[in-house]
This record gives sequence, C-alpha cells and structure tokens, in this order.
Amino acid sequence: MKLSISIAQNVPASAPFILRGPYLDNIKKAAELGYDAVEIHVRDPRELEVEQILKVCQKERITVSTLGTGLGYVEDKLSLTHPNAQIREKAAKRILDHIEVASYLGAGVIVGSMRGVIPDTGRFKEYENYAGEGLAVCLQKAQKCGVVLFLEAINRYETNFLNTAADTLNFITRFNSPYLKIHLDTFHMNIEEVDLAGAIKSTGRALGHIHFADSNRFYPGQGHLDFKKIIATLKNIGYKGYIALECLPYPAPEEAAAGAIKYLKSLLEEN
Repeated sequence: MKLSISIAQNVPASAPFILRGPYLDNIKKAAELGYDAVEIHVRDPRELEVEQILKVCQKERITVSTLGTGLGYVEDKLSLTHPNAQIREKAAKRILDHIEVASYLGAGVIVGSMRGVIPDTGRFKEYENYAGEGLAVCLQKAQKCGVVLFLEAINRYETNFLNTAADTLNFITRFNSPYLKIHLDTFHMNIEEVDLAGAIKSTGRALGHIHFADSNRFYPGQGHLDFKKIIATLKNIGYKGYIALECLPYPAPEEAAAGAIKYLKSLLEEN
C-alpha cells in the first residue's frame, strides 16, 4: 500500500487538508517528506495547471492518487441530490470535469459531499434516485476515460445519506461497475461503525480508496484508533489502493505531514 497526502490551495483552517498553498509547492513538499502521492482537493479542476503538475510529479517521482470534489459542495453548494434539477446537472458537470482532468493525471475521483443530503426523508427514494441518475452519467464518462470513482461513506453529522460501509456497498451494487468503488474514512467510520475492521472486511474487493485520520481527526497516532489492526485488515483483504491522509493540519501542516508518515511507515513495516 502506498501513502498519499491531501493538498489544497485556498481552504479554511478548519478543513481536513494537511498541506496548504500552491499545488506545485505542495507536491514538491510531499515528495520531500517521502509520500508516494498527493490527493488534490480543488473546487473546479479546470483551474489546475495540469501540464505543470505532471511535469513536477515526474521530476519528483510522485503521483496524483485522487482528486477530491467536495469543495464544489462546500463552496458552490452543488450536489447530486439537490431539489433543483439545474443544480443537480451542474453538480454532475463538475464531477465530469474532475473525471476529465483525472484521466490526464492518472488519478481516481472521490465523490463525497457532492453526492448531497436527503432534504426530505419522506421522499428518500426519490432523492436517492437523483443521486443514482447523476452517478450513472458520471460513470459513463469515467468508463470512457478509464477513471475510477470512489463513493465515500460519510458520518451522520455531515449527511443523512450513505453513512456506513454497508449503506454504500448496497448502493453501488445497483451499478455493477468496476469504475465505481467504495471509499472509507477512518474518522467517519469511528462515528458510524460498530467494528472498523469488520466494516473493512465487509467491503472486500469493492473497497477502492481509504482516508486515514485519527478519532479526533488529527493525524494517525494522535487519537485512540487502532491503526495497526486497520492496516492488518486492509492487507488481509488484499487492498492494493492508496492510504490517503485527510486530517486536520495540527499542530502545523508540515509537522502533521511528517508525523503521519513516520507513524504509518512504522506500522506498515511491522505488518
């Protein structure tokens, strides 16, 4: 398993992205710290200097694991379950843009917050179908571009839709597509899952991406989660994807980035 670190340019201090500032600088910094890849979080992927990113990645011998789409929800309020059809279409279009850029970068695309919430639980199936329709459109593009989408299970305090590994696994089975995988996050799992290792095992080959953050959303080793057991479970199911660090940048971005990789490499060597 390879290690990736979240990077973002203009985001609030409270956002769970570790390295902040110009993307090219952060790619170099991640490489210097020993990471195998970066996870780029960007509101609109058309803003990225793709050729420059590829050039720096090649020079620094690092890759782009994934593109995060969540800032499109946070900043532009775009989602696949929005009551307004035009906004749902804009959300799908934004994800399509991510897919196109990801195809050039050799990356996957995370669909987390952009899937939206269910605004009226009395009409749950209707809104669930909206999300399904939007994802189906995105999957057509993903398959054409050879890009895998990762649908993230997110805790109940952020959404009321697809909170657990079981929820997400059940939802993606309707698509039966190798281009749609489950994305888990240990911070969200600590809230929603009774047994983190059991939830990981249940996803099996459907698991495509995982975020690591400790129970307090600080970098791994700063809370109470048993990452040794989590890593052993990932190895047991034959997980070959990235472990991506999506944590709060505390006590400072570079300190968190350095502390996380040191801790996780020690665990990876043990298992």
